[in-house]
Amino acid sequence: MLEEIRSYIMRTMAAHKVKLSGKPGPLCLVQYKRLEKEFHFANQWTPIWCGDNMGLRYEVHMWGNKVEVNLGEWTCTCGVWQLTGMPCRHAIATITHKGGKPEDMCHEWLSIEAYNKTYQHFIEPVQGPQYWAQTQYTHPVPPHKRVQRGRPKKNRRRSVDEDNVTGHKLKRKLAEFTCGRCGQTNHNIRSCKNIGVPVRPKKYVAPSTSNEDDHLLSQDEQALNEAEEAAAHVQQDPVEINLSQPHLSQDSDMELMVPATIVPPIARNKLTITRAKQRKVADKDDAEN
Repeated sequence: MLEEIRSYIMRTMAAHKVKLSGKPGPLCLVQYKRLEKEFHFANQWTPIWCGDNMGLRYEVHMWGNKVEVNLGEWTCTCGVWQLTGMPCRHAIATITHKGGKPEDMCHEWLSIEAYNKTYQHFIEPVQGPQYWAQTQYTHPVPPHKRVQRGRPKKNRRRSVDEDNVTGHKLKRKLAEFTCGRCGQTNHNIRSCKNIGVPVRPKKYVAPSTSNEDDHLLSQDEQALNEAEEAAAHVQQDPVEINLSQPHLSQDSDMELMVPATIVPPIARNKLTITRAKQRKVADKDDAEN
C-alpha cells in the first residue's frame, strides 16, 4: 500500500509539472478563473479618487453601497483582498480605472513562480528488492505468533444491551398483527379459521364491547332483520307444483323447492352467512356443555 501511494504521488507531481511548464502568465489557471468571476461584478462599481497626494485611495460605490480601497496597502473595506491575496471586485474596478492589471497586484503565493517552487523537488525512483544490496546483517523476521490456550471463540463480541443467543440463529421478532376477517391477533386472513365471519371493510371500527360472541350475535340479528325487511317488500306469487314429476319426492325435495318467502339474492347471502354463524355458536355451546 505504501509503495502504491508513493508511485501515485510521483506520477501526480510529474503531471502537474508538465501541465504548467509552458504557461507564460503570472498566475496559475485556477487563479485566472477566480479573477474572471470578479471581473464580471467589477463593472457594476464606480471608483472615485478622494484627492490624496499619492493617488492611491479611492471610494468605490454602487447604489448607495460604499467601500474604501487603498492600492498602496492592498486593502479594501470588505476584507477579501487581505484574506485571499487576490483583488476583490472593488479593487479590480479601481485598478482598471487607473489602467493597471489586477493579476500584477496578487500575492506572490498565487503566482506561477511559487507553483513551480512547490514542485521543484521530486520523489526519487526506487529499485526493486531483487536489486537491493546484500548486507551481512540478518534479515528482519516477523514476531513469534503466540497461540492462546483453549478452543478459539467463533462468536463475535456482543454489546452490553444486546440479547444473548442460545441457539445458532437469532429469533425474528415480528410486530403484533391483526386478522382482516375476524379481528383477532397473531394470525392473518389466509390462516384464519373463522370461516363464517365475513371479511371486514378497510375502514372498520372495532366495537366497544369486549365479548366476541355477543358482537357476532348482534351482527346476526342485524342481518336477519335486513333479510326480513327485504322479503316483506317483495310480493309473493303463487307457485304451481307438478307432483307427477318422477325425480321429485314429496318429503325432501318439495320442502326445498317451495320457499316460504321469495328473498332477494343479497339478502339470501346475508341470511346464509347468518345461519352458519348461528350453527357455529350453537355447536360451540354444545361442546362446552
